[in-house]
Amino acid sequence: MALAGGPDSFLHHPYYQGQVEQTSPRRPGDLAGPGFPAPPDRLANHQEDDVDLETLVNDMDASLESLCAAAETAPLLRNGQHPRGRPPGARPLQGQVAPRQRLQRSQPMHILAVRRLQQEDQQLRTSSLPAIPNPFPELCGPGSPPALTPGSLPPGPAAAKQDVKVFSEDGTSKVVEILADTTARDLCQLLVYRSHCVDDNSWTLVEHHPHLGLERCLEDHELVVQVESTMASESKFLFRKNYAKYEFFKNPTNFFPEQMVTWCQQSNGSQTQLLQAFLNSSSCPEIQGFFPVKELGRKSWKKLYVCLRRSGLYCSTKGASKEPRHLQLLADLEDSRIFSVMAGRKQYGAPTDYGFCIKPNRVRNEAKELRLLCAEDEQSRTCWMTAFRLLKYGMLLYQNYRIPQQRKAVLSPFSTPV
Repeated sequence: MALAGGPDSFLHHPYYQGQVEQTSPRRPGDLAGPGFPAPPDRLANHQEDDVDLETLVNDMDASLESLCAAAETAPLLRNGQHPRGRPPGARPLQGQVAPRQRLQRSQPMHILAVRRLQQEDQQLRTSSLPAIPNPFPELCGPGSPPALTPGSLPPGPAAAKQDVKVFSEDGTSKVVEILADTTARDLCQLLVYRSHCVDDNSWTLVEHHPHLGLERCLEDHELVVQVESTMASESKFLFRKNYAKYEFFKNPTNFFPEQMVTWCQQSNGSQTQLLQAFLNSSSCPEIQGFFPVKELGRKSWKKLYVCLRRSGLYCSTKGASKEPRHLQLLADLEDSRIFSVMAGRKQYGAPTDYGFCIKPNRVRNEAKELRLLCAEDEQSRTCWMTAFRLLKYGMLLYQNYRIPQQRKAVLSPFSTPV
């Protein structure tokens, strides 16, 4: 039947059929009005189909709202499929009539109460987990800053290269490109390879200052670029042999006279004990003796009692006294290097030809800041210069001596002819 011009399909909808069944029957006379004629007699035989128009329209609007809400909140299964294989918003079959559900509207809830419930639920979940101690509390603790921040790590530029010019004993020179971390031993190995020399671990790199009349052999661990930065423009590097560079480690007892080392006078130490006394930083051996010392800013030389310790080179202002009030600091070992004086008589008016000098690292061309001393013979000068190196570098100097020995022991089975 048609109701108020509407299609018959509304009456067959499951939601509307339930409403039609629940509405009370009305008489045909109730529907008659001024503009409506009386219905025919067949309406009397179907009183159960009479419905209230206003109620039907309201129920239709509510049912459409519930259908839209059900389509939007339909749960999804795996792979995005809807339950029972039916797409959202699809109408159920006419044979399957769902019971009418009463529309439930949401009730207002306080926001603070909801947040409190969420916090309690989160605390309950965290407390149920096992307590695992933090192995790095100082790195990721709540009060500590992050270990690595943007900009805390230095940038990684490419390794800088620098050209170094090295002279041989015959006057020829070679320009070698080296890195900033190239040591004196590395440069010597490279020069031995390029010059086709015999590698007998006696080649050294010499720092030569012709304008000051000084020179010294670089230690194997020293950085060539760093040493070159303290050299003047007239200075240069020499490549030559030095067989006595590590002579002390071969025979330390005969190397130092007993009257020169204070440690030997206090106890009759063996060769091993004397070696350990110089290499151990906690021990305090002293090298002492009378030497002519050139006064700063003058051409005159004065014979003084000199004492060499780990803290520096001292001279006594009162004879051979070692009291602190009589000791005066001449040079600091940490910020200085020791050199051999090549022409001491001619350039500095030294009393002998066996002079040595303690040069501060900051000095380049100024001869007035050099601390010049003079020994009686070559052996005495070599002993004092070796003692300076031992007290300054200690165990590092012994490691430089042992590296070629260990390398030779490893390569000896392969170099022996069959």
